[in-house]
Formats: sequence, C-alpha cells, structure tokens
Amino acid sequence: MASVWLTGADGFVGSWLRGELNAESQAWAALGLPETEASLGGGTFAPLDLAAAASRKPGEAVAALKDLPEPSGLIHLAALSSPPACEANPELAQAINVDGPARFYEQLLELWPQCPIVHVSSGHVYRPAAEPLREEEPLEPVNVYGRTKLDGEAMAQGFRDRGARVTVVRPFNHTGAGQLPNFALPSFAMRLAKLEQAGGGELPVGWLGGVRDFLHVRTVLQTYLALLPKAGEVDLVNVCSGVGHSIGDLLNGLLQRFEGDIRVVQDEDRMRGSADADRLVGDTTRIAKLLGAAPVLDLDGLLDELAVDARTRLASGEDLSQA
Repeated sequence: MASVWLTGADGFVGSWLRGELNAESQAWAALGLPETEASLGGGTFAPLDLAAAASRKPGEAVAALKDLPEPSGLIHLAALSSPPACEANPELAQAINVDGPARFYEQLLELWPQCPIVHVSSGHVYRPAAEPLREEEPLEPVNVYGRTKLDGEAMAQGFRDRGARVTVVRPFNHTGAGQLPNFALPSFAMRLAKLEQAGGGELPVGWLGGVRDFLHVRTVLQTYLALLPKAGEVDLVNVCSGVGHSIGDLLNGLLQRFEGDIRVVQDEDRMRGSADADRLVGDTTRIAKLLGAAPVLDLDGLLDELAVDARTRLASGEDLSQA
C-alpha cells in the first residue's frame, strides 16, 4: 500500500500531520533521526540525518529508501526552523535546510521519478512589505532562516525544472497546541500560565510591533495534503490567511485568558533587531484558485487552545527555560 512520506514527522507540524493521517486511515512513512522513531507511535520508519546527508556526494545513498513502502507523495517538513537557532549556527541551517534535502531528493527521485513532493519553505523569504505579499514579490529575507529557506526553494525548483513533480509552499506563521515554547505565542502562553499560578508578576517581552499572518497548524497541514496530489501543477504557493495581526494584539488576547496581576515589560535581551521582520502577511489569490478557497483563522479558538495547552503543559512539569 502506497504511503505518504514525511520528513520532520516528530516535529510540531509533523505530529499534527500524523494525527490527521491516522484519523483518515492513511498509511504514512517517516524519515528522521534514529532517536525519533520511538516517539512516532506507528507508521514505517527509515533513518535520515539531513545534516550528515549534506556532506554526501551526489548519487550517494543517504537513507534506506527501498525499505519503505512506495510513496504516494512526500511532504518535506524537516528543517532548522527556529530563527534564533539559525542565527546561532548558520552552517547547520544550510546543511539541514538546503544541502541535506538536495541529496535526499536526488536519491528519492532516482527510485520514484514521478513522486509528488510538497517542499515546505517559509513566508520569511519575502522582503517585509505593507501590502499582502504575492508569490511574485521581491525576495529579501532578513535573517539566516529566511535565506536558507530561499536557497532551499531554488534547490527544489531545480528538480522541478528537470521534470520532477515539485511544488514549493510558503507557509506564514502557524501555531497550536504542542508548539515549542521558543516560538512567540506558546512562549507567551506558557509564561502567562506560570505567572497565573503565582498570582501575577512581570512578563518580559521583545518587540511587539511586528505584524504576522497566522493560521492554526491543522489548517496548514490540511492544505499540504490537499496540495500533494497537485504537486508540480504550480511552482510555488503561499499558505496563509491574508490577514495580519500584531504580536502585541495577540499577546493582549492571551492576557485576557489568564488571571492575576500580570505586567508586560520590555526586555532588551529578547529584542532581535534587524533579524525580526516588521510585517509579513501573505496574498491568498493563488492558494484560493488552486483549492477553491483561502485558509482562514479562528483567532479566538486558537488563543483559547493555546491557553488550555499552556496550563496543561505547565501542570505536567514541562521545562520553561526556552520560553
């Protein structure tokens, strides 16, 4: 039975995607670091280390792909996705986001040349702009993460130019229960839950003026699945709502969901300077044409979910040192 192949299956989006595939009784196979296999809870697995794969020569095998069931398609999620982590280690970001996937795609397409691929890039490849960003906009990422994702796009498009069924998706911000606390909204929510327990206190924050286009992670992965059979029909497409929300407004929405005398204070150590884009909001014209409608965000539902999730994770003893 053909399976949807996933990289990054153990990550935030990957865990939600596995749940969706299980709910649909759809077979899946995961490729990832050997230590992640035990956390996947089913599916077929093959080890794949993208950082190590980056150093392989063209044509050299990077994973035991023949041990997996035939792919009905690949959704490539794996990435070094935290902008601060990419700034701290740009060589690792290049290996995981560009060079490793290139070696992996070579091997995959040698075995299954018509395998559809959804290659996940990022809205961070764009130059920040006042208007919603179309796929044709000038590309000028402001940080290492965005630059490596843009290089990864060029790599994936190179395979498409040679006849592979590849579509690059540019998801804008997405979140939901279970996201790591080094991302803005779960960081806010988990630290607010901690302050709520204490009856109040100070919440240190960075710059709150940035405007972002958020979706729930479930909406994003459902969009990937809808695009997978169409991979190759279009070169690239935004995955976004077309609606911008300031980080400050989102924080205010979360504050309303927690009790206690909580005071927001600016913390210079949390400022990211020029590595933090001021406004990234996507244009939905192309995704709406492809799928019949653009993705939408239930903002109140999302903030409610993040608040409940934060309290649950705090009660379980989750470490907040990265929040």
